[in-house]
Amino acid sequence: MSRISLILVSLLVASTSASHICLQTACSSFNVESDIVIVVDASNAYDQVTFEQIRTFLLNFVSSLTVSPLDSQVALYAYGSSAQTVASLNDGSSLGSIQAKINTTLKYQGSAERNLFQALTKVQAEVSSMSGMRSGDYKKVLVILSGDSWTGNTVIGSSVLTQLKQKFNVIMSVGFGAKALANLNSQLPQITTATTNTFFAATSDQLTYVSAWMAALCCPGVQFSTVSPAPTTVPTQSPSVSCPLASLTYDVYLIVDVSNKASAADFAAMKTAIHNFVAPFAIGDLGTSFALVTTGIDSQLFFTNFKNGQSRGDVLTAVDGLLQDDVPGQTLNLALSAIQGYLAQPTSASKKIMAYFTSTTAWDVSPISTMNSLKSKYSLSPVAVQWGASASTSDLTNLVGGANCVNVVSNKAASPQWLQNKMCSKVFC
Repeated sequence: MSRISLILVSLLVASTSASHICLQTACSSFNVESDIVIVVDASNAYDQVTFEQIRTFLLNFVSSLTVSPLDSQVALYAYGSSAQTVASLNDGSSLGSIQAKINTTLKYQGSAERNLFQALTKVQAEVSSMSGMRSGDYKKVLVILSGDSWTGNTVIGSSVLTQLKQKFNVIMSVGFGAKALANLNSQLPQITTATTNTFFAATSDQLTYVSAWMAALCCPGVQFSTVSPAPTTVPTQSPSVSCPLASLTYDVYLIVDVSNKASAADFAAMKTAIHNFVAPFAIGDLGTSFALVTTGIDSQLFFTNFKNGQSRGDVLTAVDGLLQDDVPGQTLNLALSAIQGYLAQPTSASKKIMAYFTSTTAWDVSPISTMNSLKSKYSLSPVAVQWGASASTSDLTNLVGGANCVNVVSNKAASPQWLQNKMCSKVFC
């Protein structure tokens, strides 16, 4: 798998697991019976070569379906400086027809404009029974693929987005590429119909997982209704922690090594430690907020409702669901790039903390310069938990700026309290 500039949920999100994703689907993609509308970014968010990779992804996705007037139909729109109708649902009711539209009608605009609002307005106006949308039990699915921040009218909060959420059973969003990871990590989840419906992918090799994820959400019975999670009780903090954690208002960026440098048992123990670190805080917009990025052979930003009504369950579900790569690799510099969009947002947090859990410092690119830039520009205070012996204490000290900000773990069960006391002391490097 190539290295990425991070998704996402999610990304991925609760449904968006690590790069080696295991998707449990309710049906085979060949058995999906849905009207699927895909809106594709054709702007200069991508170069021509990358756009051709998107074209291949679309061809592979439609080929995974049974496309017919009785099974799945696929409509396709593109946007840049203008919105383009590539294929209506009627056009996309046979595999050969939609493949031809993708191959010949879909055009790369390469513009600096990314007018998603215009494209969604076109979808709302054109997608109807007249253009092939079916009634009855056929599921209505909208997929929005974006590569960078949008121009034109505001989409979030618009009446057209409200109308689309009434028209479609499921709306999902895909952030593809480095610019999406940096500039759309809070916006993309807001245009979907569920908090788990955003997938961030930074390189084309991850589009295979996007395709499988899309097919899973197109299955019948998935997300027609949303069940609210039961409220959770705030766990009691350890008596060894020197301040009431519920009183802290920090933004915490968790960066977690998912490479195979830790044993399976050590990786499971690390997840438990991170869970125990997070759990006692008062989590949410008025308390402490947590962002989550995994890093290994690639890196992925998870959607945790950061600064968007975050709950304890949003964070702990994402942490508990982390999967370990089966290969070595560490793309920390790209993981740091992934959080810049969040760091740049206005915040009422009293401090911004980065907590890096790792069993290796075999970084593909030195992250020192990027880290120093984040510290200077955004007042980010980094700390590191040296979880395994393959991580170099001196490298981590150079990364965070001092030995006092590196926990060389001897008692792994106590590492949550070390981090919590560090936040209580408010003394960083």
